[in-house]
Amino acid sequence: LPTNKQKMLPLLILAFFSLIPGCHGFVAHPSKQLTAVRTPSAPAQDLRPSSSSSGPPPLTKVNVLPEAFTDNYEDARNYFFIWFFGGQGGFAVALGQFPAQYKKFRALFDMSDDGPTRGGDTVGISPLCLYPRDLSRGDLDMILNNKLSVEQMVEKGPKINYLSERGYLCYPSFVAANGGCNPLTIRAVFDAMSTGDNVSPDVAQAKLDDFANDTSADKSAFKNALLKTKLVGLSSIAFLLFLLGPIVGATCLDALSAGWFPDWPGNDNLPWSLLVGPGFWSIPQYWI
Repeated sequence: LPTNKQKMLPLLILAFFSLIPGCHGFVAHPSKQLTAVRTPSAPAQDLRPSSSSSGPPPLTKVNVLPEAFTDNYEDARNYFFIWFFGGQGGFAVALGQFPAQYKKFRALFDMSDDGPTRGGDTVGISPLCLYPRDLSRGDLDMILNNKLSVEQMVEKGPKINYLSERGYLCYPSFVAANGGCNPLTIRAVFDAMSTGDNVSPDVAQAKLDDFANDTSADKSAFKNALLKTKLVGLSSIAFLLFLLGPIVGATCLDALSAGWFPDWPGNDNLPWSLLVGPGFWSIPQYWI
């Protein structure tokens, strides 16, 4: 039977050739295309500063669309559909992360006062970890001194998803293996190993051994790992939003203008020209 990679190969080849200028995937034959006719512009003027001129030379807009897609409005429309519908998947993922992160954040605050706890000196975790309070060293040592291996935790713990059935350590299994320990500290130790609710068994075992063998007074190995995973999780969401905003958004907007209103005077100043001269209300006059 063909593997998943073999099944995806024809689709990837089709998508690749549909994006190459000169190939006609999703594009009509050139003899049947309707090309938007534009009025020839005036010859470019020399922008080098002269002795009689004053002030900086005018700025030139850099179009995010490849030049091959701006000459024909049908090509630009195809380019718009590819980026727009492709960006919908990333947008759905980004929207799904916010409720998940908020739910996890609320769960941390709900368990902040849950016991039991040994109290005493605290570890001193970074405020950037966004935990409701600091962690007790006694509570942390109780978890790190657990004699169960990760393999035993997975074997004895609940199998709540596909990854846990395949030998991954899931958060409920880690909680079950540390019964009687402080709930917030359990969550913190698991967060120091993974950005989600599942972690590879070899990674988890290596992390737990590293934390347990750390003899520093401030438990720096644990603190640094917790801060790193938290920053990685937050930065991944920020990077996804960056892709959806300046990159996907700008590409879709340029493809939209080149495909449906290429002669609109505001195309060189998008997106500001939608609101301030000539304004989006003037677009219907140039719609093709």
